This record gives sequence, C-alpha cells and structure tokens, in this order.
Amino acid sequence: MFAENQALWWQPQTLLNEQSCKILLGPLHIVLQRKTGEWWLATERVPQSEHQHVELQQLSQWPQDHQPSRFVFQHEPLQFCLRPLLADRPVVVKTHQPVYVPPGEQVTFYISSPVSIRIELQQPNLLLQEIQTQRLSDTWFGPNTQTGELCYADKTQARHSKEELPKRVHKAVTPVMVKNNSSQMMSIEKLSLPVPYLSLYGLADGSLWTDQVILDHQDEAELSELHISKQMPAGSDGAERLAKPRLYMEKHGLFRAFSDLFAHAASRGSL
Repeated sequence: MFAENQALWWQPQTLLNEQSCKILLGPLHIVLQRKTGEWWLATERVPQSEHQHVELQQLSQWPQDHQPSRFVFQHEPLQFCLRPLLADRPVVVKTHQPVYVPPGEQVTFYISSPVSIRIELQQPNLLLQEIQTQRLSDTWFGPNTQTGELCYADKTQARHSKEELPKRVHKAVTPVMVKNNSSQMMSIEKLSLPVPYLSLYGLADGSLWTDQVILDHQDEAELSELHISKQMPAGSDGAERLAKPRLYMEKHGLFRAFSDLFAHAASRGSL
C-alpha cells in the first residue's frame, strides 16, 4: 500500500478499494479511506504527541471516534499525497534566553517552524484540505500598531549546531546567518522568519529545510539588510524542492521590515 521509502512521506501513496490508513505526522493525525466512488478524510491534532518519525498505519476499518468528510466521485482517484509547505505568514520566534553576537562575529542559527500539509488526491489532482500541523498564536510584528504585519508566534532554542537539532518531522529548519558588522554587541531575543518567501526542500532522511536567510547588521539601522540565499547547508546534497515560495515580494519589502526590527534593537537592546 505504501511507498517503499516511508521516510519520504511526501511521495504519492496508493490505497486499494476499502482500505484505510492513519498517518501520524508530529502532532497531526490524518485518517484516509478509499471506497467505491468516495474518499473519506478526518484530521486531528494531538499536541502532547509529537512523533519523531512519520508513522503510516494500515487500519482494518474506519475508526468509530472519527467523523469523516466524504468526497464523492464517479471514478475515485487511486492515490493520495501529503504535500508540506511553509506557513502563509512570517513566524516571529522568541528565544528562550537572550543570545548575544559580539561585534565582527558571524554565526548561523538553525530555527524550526511548523509546516502546513496539503492533503491531495491524484489522477486527477484534487486538494481535499490544507491544515497546519501545529496551531500557532497570532502576533503583530512592527515598530507600532500602524506599521507592520500580522504574523505567527513561536519559540526557539536558536541552536547553532546542526548536530543539536531534534528530529521533528512536522517542522522545517531555516538556517539564519547573522553577520554583526556593527561596533555594538548584538542581543537577539526575537526575530521574524519570512517563511512565505522561502522555498521548502526535502532531504533523503525525511527532514525538511528552507532557503537560507542572511541578516547583515550595520551600525546604522537603515543599512541592515536581509538576503535569501538559494544555497543549501553543507551535507544537504540531493535535496528535492517540495514547494515554491507562497509569495514574491518587491526587492525592498523585506528590507524595510528588518530595518524596523533593527531600529527596535537599537532602542531596546534586543532583536
């Protein structure tokens, strides 16, 4: 029923008639069943259950505690596909403790953010549902209530070693290179990941990565710049692009957002 390499869980999967399956993807549980002329679908989030690896389970029957949504066809598709994609808003991540980058230093942090899943049927292609693997709270990012944008809020350990990254199948890792080219100590307490403007990649081990983000901080706030690099981290050869950016922005759009962020840093001593 399932693809041979279950680590690559975003690949198409086939269900035979009257077969049911359950997919455990971090805190998100997905139940699917193919029937004659129909597909059934149910989803739920179980926050206390974060599976480190995707689990695909074949079920003998539809679970009675799940109310299905029914999709009716003259000739039902044979396959389904779970397509990960990044959040539809920037994710403002707050560090668990302040992190300092001395003047002249350059460091790369690895910051994770939860993905959404598009549950699709194939042959013909049809989107059944798009759902967040983890529900995040809303937050406002900007220097005041008039300037800024609505974002999601999350927390991060701001790890700077790939080896320290935990295995979390429902999150994508964004490498954030911070260059402190100023004469001041840089304090990082929070930053905004521009995930709608990043591509998403899948690696052979089933992990998800995004384009690299580069922040270049100068003494003058207006000289702070953000770049999106298409270069994947070392050891990520053979990455498959799973999703294009949701949004494309004018050249100076992200520049202004992060200039506001650094201006805030200058006045409060935080990022």
